[in-house]
Amino acid sequence: MVKSNKLDIKTITVIQITIATVISLIFQFLIPFSWQPLDTFLYGIRQHGDPGTNIIIFTISQWYFSFSIAWLIFRDNPYINNFLIYSIVPLGIIVFYELFFLHLYYDYIHITPIFIDIYLIWKKRKTLSQKFAFYIILINISWLFSVYFLKLAYYSEELPIYIRNIFIYVVLWIILSFLFRAERNNGSIT
Repeated sequence: MVKSNKLDIKTITVIQITIATVISLIFQFLIPFSWQPLDTFLYGIRQHGDPGTNIIIFTISQWYFSFSIAWLIFRDNPYINNFLIYSIVPLGIIVFYELFFLHLYYDYIHITPIFIDIYLIWKKRKTLSQKFAFYIILINISWLFSVYFLKLAYYSEELPIYIRNIFIYVVLWIILSFLFRAERNNGSIT
């Protein structure tokens, strides 16, 4: 774990982004596609670049996973923590579906960030703030639509269903953001 008194938050953030990028690149270029548990469970063993497969580095799930590993080196980064906390919405829905409908219990790509999110709410709640919500939701929406229309990820989903899912995410993200709203208490913000 990085000592926060030795590095400023910007440097720590750059280090964590670099680590997440390296992890995502490793999953894209070195680790076989069959290490993607949900895709392998649903479609069987496939290779990177096979028709209909996501380009792993463009999936938001991969980045949530990569940032959840990078999070381990410094757990008080409000930028990374606020990005990760919003993963609880789409990944929570995916994990619920995997556990109760598919009986897929080993999807570490989607489960790892969920555990980090639970920890953030439980132990690092003071690093979470509603002021980040607008930017993170905007980034997530832009990302999801960009990769869909550029046919980099998720494009095998029918557009109306994809738009419905993103609408559900946005509503839940907005509701989630109110859990981290600063409250005024006797003139001070707590």
